[in-house]
Amino acid sequence: MPAQSINTFDQIIRHNAQMIPDRIASRFDGSVVTYGALNPRLNRFVNALSEVGLAKGDRIAFLSRNSHLYIEGILAAARGGFVLTTLNFLLKPDELSYILQHSDARIIFFQPEFAEVVEAIRSSCPALKYFVSLGDPVDFAWDYSTFLAAASNKESSVVVHGDDLLSLVYTSGTTGRPKGVMLNHRNVCTNVIDSVRGVAPSDDTVNLNVCPLYHVAAMVLQTLTTYCLGGTSVTLDRFDPVTVLKTIEREKITYLFLVPTMLFRMLEVPDADHYDLSSLQRVGYGAAPMPLDRLKRAIALFGPTLFQGYGLTETTANIAILGPEIHDLSAPVRELERLKSCGRAHSGHELSIMNDNGVEVPYGEIGEICVRSDSVMAGYWRDPENTAKAIRDGWLRTGDMAYMDEERYIFIAGRKNDMIKRGGEKIYPQEIEDILFDHPAVLEAAVCGIADPDWGETPRAYIVVRAGYQVSDKALLAHCADRLPTFKCPQDVVFLAELPKTSSGKITRTGLQQLNVSSSN
Repeated sequence: MPAQSINTFDQIIRHNAQMIPDRIASRFDGSVVTYGALNPRLNRFVNALSEVGLAKGDRIAFLSRNSHLYIEGILAAARGGFVLTTLNFLLKPDELSYILQHSDARIIFFQPEFAEVVEAIRSSCPALKYFVSLGDPVDFAWDYSTFLAAASNKESSVVVHGDDLLSLVYTSGTTGRPKGVMLNHRNVCTNVIDSVRGVAPSDDTVNLNVCPLYHVAAMVLQTLTTYCLGGTSVTLDRFDPVTVLKTIEREKITYLFLVPTMLFRMLEVPDADHYDLSSLQRVGYGAAPMPLDRLKRAIALFGPTLFQGYGLTETTANIAILGPEIHDLSAPVRELERLKSCGRAHSGHELSIMNDNGVEVPYGEIGEICVRSDSVMAGYWRDPENTAKAIRDGWLRTGDMAYMDEERYIFIAGRKNDMIKRGGEKIYPQEIEDILFDHPAVLEAAVCGIADPDWGETPRAYIVVRAGYQVSDKALLAHCADRLPTFKCPQDVVFLAELPKTSSGKITRTGLQQLNVSSSN
């Protein structure tokens, strides 16, 4: 359907049900759903919610690993005007309780493995009245099939508009309580249309979801973009590198998005290049730094398919793209330097690098990435103070520090809040991490600041050693000293079996800081 006519995402699903009813929309663990079959399932979902008293604008929460039912929840929210509140299943009970209370969610859909935590927190969430298990029956909840069984599959009379909320996605809360990012239909449709233009997947897209669906990358950039094209989403409930390779080969996957740590694990699979990956057309990566040596290995494995996407929850997913044409290892050295960037603005997104006063800084100078776009969030849920801090004069302040070259490619230095202040000097961890990744023995690296009696803060490196290699802390410190000014060099190195990560595979500096606290006690 014409891109400019899309105001709410449900228009896309209705269109596909009419025009391509026999095309497969979803595959998961043996379950196959066509667009034609999906449409009445969504009607039944919406009507079941209405029958228990929920109305347009009410929040519905999901606590689940990836599945086709999670996707149905996203699409049903779009159809009925409900607000999908996504929950990270790795959060602690008190964190989940806070989000459910703050959002005033009235119903929660959960997998049985999370039944114990749901039962433990439900008394602390007075607005939460209804409970639905997405699997085997649970004594205090309906099971999903029973919940839907008596509901009609007739079209709902609810009218949804572009400025109606579709999703409430809570941030990780690294700088305080989690904030609920309000994404409306206009935000989502804008980003989906821009992703189609910027990433340029094909009309016969077969997408593989392996990043968690509670993140905007999997929800918007992958699943909803795929459905905009009339493609198929194949979903895995969790990441396993060998399973991903086998699934690409078996399902003829054309579209995939991974965070760098996932790519690292896939590159370590013995004989990874023996799998048939020839169906891949677009392999995206993002959400964390990608060292150049790993990127070159990924290009060798996946072919000329890679693109980098830069964005954040508050922008509904990607706002900058480093396209496959830049991932050409035969390009001149100057152009290869762009592989260190996250790309440049695409389609309808306006990006600028600004100082604290909202003035664009000169090319080559570090400032904060700011974006103006219809995909920028409607604000933080019930938090006008933080909304006003984040969005100033129409520009979202992302908190990411970077510089821009004369062709407006953006090179990220690091998060504003991650900056280490050593004496009077500013140090961004990513610069040190890039150097550490250049060492052949380093599989993963992360840097954060620790307290120092003389300098205030100083960098500490955390390292996971690649299998089959050995390296000492002295060797890694010398490696840094050869390539960095003395004040930027780590004070020491800590070796770990694994770096602390979120469920999506992103390294969390909060986890590293907690290690520092534990070691000092």
